[in-house]
Amino acid sequence: MALFIQKPIFWNTKNYLVPSGVIATSGYHKQKGYGHEEWNNSPRMLLARGQHRYRVFHTEGLGAAPLDENAGQTFIFMTVSHNGIQQLVGIAGNAMGLSLDHYREQREEIVEELSLRDLWADAWAVANVQRQHRSNERQFLKDWEQDLHWIPNWICPNDFYWWLDEPVTLDSRAITGKGRLLGMFGSYTELDLPTAGRMLEAIPVAQRREKWLLLSDAIQSAPVEPLAAEDSSDGSEPVTSVLTRVNARRGQGQFREELMGIWGGACAVTGLGCREVLRASHVKPWAVSTHKQRIDSDNGILLSANLDALFDKGLITFDDSGQMQISPRLDAAHRAALGLPKSLRFTRKELGVYLKYHREKVFQS
Repeated sequence: MALFIQKPIFWNTKNYLVPSGVIATSGYHKQKGYGHEEWNNSPRMLLARGQHRYRVFHTEGLGAAPLDENAGQTFIFMTVSHNGIQQLVGIAGNAMGLSLDHYREQREEIVEELSLRDLWADAWAVANVQRQHRSNERQFLKDWEQDLHWIPNWICPNDFYWWLDEPVTLDSRAITGKGRLLGMFGSYTELDLPTAGRMLEAIPVAQRREKWLLLSDAIQSAPVEPLAAEDSSDGSEPVTSVLTRVNARRGQGQFREELMGIWGGACAVTGLGCREVLRASHVKPWAVSTHKQRIDSDNGILLSANLDALFDKGLITFDDSGQMQISPRLDAAHRAALGLPKSLRFTRKELGVYLKYHREKVFQS
């Protein structure tokens, strides 16, 4: 089943394009003067395989976390602690951990392919790095070569990698019920699905662009079954092949795109074609659907955000002919303000079974 992780990383003031010289208080970052995650937003971390694009990135280790058992179905919320606040800086979905020993050769191959060895100059340009190495460039380069293979210790499809333009300050109590999120680089917190959803919802609406929608859909349709035995990895198969196969079999991330195709990239009711405000709405709610139903495009309607919210709460529904039914909870003033009722632009027979469930179980009649 999917693994959701809150993972602390080192704070960087240059948007994780190059090391920024922040001084750490402990661990590798204090000893060396920089962290391997400080290139997590660099365009150098993009790996191409034919038409597919993958993102490699770094966090400190996850110890005994079941990484191989969740290859391609791990979601990492990368957080930082600094100046008395905690912030979300990046999210990786459908990711695969590469920190285990049997991936070392592939990590080294990625380093060579992306010419990551050249990044040493970014680190050496930082005064604190030189200070920690007593201005001994030769010793620094020796350390650099020894640890270089750790930079790409995660990989995910590029479509599901989102580095936020602006870090989002988090309210830990609202998300987890606790006063503070974990802040130790060498550890992690496993999140349940509702908590992962609250972490994603903490991102302000103004920042919720295409990546937010893709990750939201991926999290909602994340698998509840263990990874199939034939999809597990022992390091002998290229990690990009594992990722491609796992995500293709699960249909992960395809739900929204399939609905975009069915509804012509526009709201099923209004015809609005603005991708940023369109939601891939499950007709039979995700929480009570089987995994097959969660990724079944027949169980979906593409709706603009306001209609999606009404549909999700059971304040509107549709009959088999596509006519909108409105809950008595929406009074005449609400209906007028929303310009309702409106019908589906067209109907599909395959949608009927799911709409019947919505009318009977979700709609507030």
